[in-house]
Amino acid sequence: MSSDRPTLRAMLGELVDVSAGLGIALLPLLVIALPGVLLLLVVPAVLLAAAAAVPIAAAAAVLAPPLLLVRLRRRRRH
Repeated sequence: MSSDRPTLRAMLGELVDVSAGLGIALLPLLVIALPGVLLLLVVPAVLLAAAAAVPIAAAAAVLAPPLLLVRLRRRRRH
């Protein structure tokens, strides 16, 4: 009594083959998708980092000269 129905192992093997073929067929779309990935992930991350760096740089520009002046005066006393 042989059945015409495929076994689970045969169906999984076919699924692996189809998914590998689909992955290979879709590889050229990576060239098209790359600018979208840059625009959606990389650019916002860079903008957030720049937005965080601006207040830090401003605070450093305001606070650094008085601290350097205090350090210079302490060294002259010693």
